[in-house]
Amino acid sequence: MLKTGYNLVRDHALKEFRADVTRRYGLPEPITLSIIALLRAIRRQQPLPHVVVQVAGFPDLWKTCPDADALTRAVTRLLHSRMNWLQGKNYYIYFVLPDDITFLNATHLSLRLSADRYADLTALFGHLTQESSDHYHHNFNISSI
Repeated sequence: MLKTGYNLVRDHALKEFRADVTRRYGLPEPITLSIIALLRAIRRQQPLPHVVVQVAGFPDLWKTCPDADALTRAVTRLLHSRMNWLQGKNYYIYFVLPDDITFLNATHLSLRLSADRYADLTALFGHLTQESSDHYHHNFNISSI
C-alpha cells in the first residue's frame, strides 16, 4: 500500500509494494537510498531522486551506534526540523526491515535489534499506525508522541 510519510515495512512485503507502485499507481519503480543518504538529503533539503523512496540500512544504523537513545533524539530533531519541507514534497518513504526483525508492541513500538538492544520507534516517529503485520506508518508530522 502506497502511503505518504514514513513507512516501516518488512522485506518480504516490499515485493507487493514495488509491484503496486508501477501497476496500481503508474509511477516508475522506487529508488533505493541508504539511510545515511536519506538523512543527508533531508538535512540539506535536497530533493530526493524519486517521489517513492525505499531506504536500506535503517536497523544497521542503530546497531552500529553505541548510544541508541542519543541517535534517536538526533534523528527525531532532524526529521522534526524538516517536517514542513517533507510534507510539501509529498514523499513516500519506505524503510526496509529484515524479515527476522520483530516489533515489540507495548507502550512504545520498539524494533528489536538483538537480544538486548532495541530502537524505540515511538520516540523516533511518534505513535505509528499498524497497516498490516508487516507495515507500520506515520505521516511526516512527528511533533508529538
